[in-house]
Amino acid sequence: PAKARSTALNEELGQIKYVFSDKTGTLTQNVMVFLKGSINSIQYGHDPAADTDFEKQPKLIDFSWNEFADPKFKYPDERLLEAVQARDPSVDMFFKVLSLCHTVMSEQEEGKLVYQAQSPDEEALLTAARNFGYVYLRRTQKTVTLSLLGSEEEYELLALLDFDNVRKRMSIILRCP
Repeated sequence: PAKARSTALNEELGQIKYVFSDKTGTLTQNVMVFLKGSINSIQYGHDPAADTDFEKQPKLIDFSWNEFADPKFKYPDERLLEAVQARDPSVDMFFKVLSLCHTVMSEQEEGKLVYQAQSPDEEALLTAARNFGYVYLRRTQKTVTLSLLGSEEEYELLALLDFDNVRKRMSIILRCP
């Protein structure tokens, strides 16, 4: 069994090491898309610049099984969906963290779930999690509710530390169901 020998490591849990973002929007027009991810040292995703031959372009994943899927989201690496369906613990934790640690608000508009995000990078990461079955449904003052591959889970919100320029991260402390 693993033993914690230092409490300083808690700061490192669940961090995304690099998120590239054009904050001014001059190059990206404030559009961010989840293309690649590294989970437990396994690279998922596809580099569209690597293949110029149309025949080598990967097949996009069909997310029609997911009632909450965003039809605009496209992802080319079926290995990630296979890892989700196999309930790989690292992939499961990756998408749970994306679904829980953010400042996005959710709304129902015309029967569809809509996210209101302060930044396009948060929305891109949350939309990716949503399409893979880790759906952020709502947040109250005391809870965060997710739909995880069809089953609803409610997490008790214990503390929320907003993003600041000194720490360069935000944190959330939750009690798991």
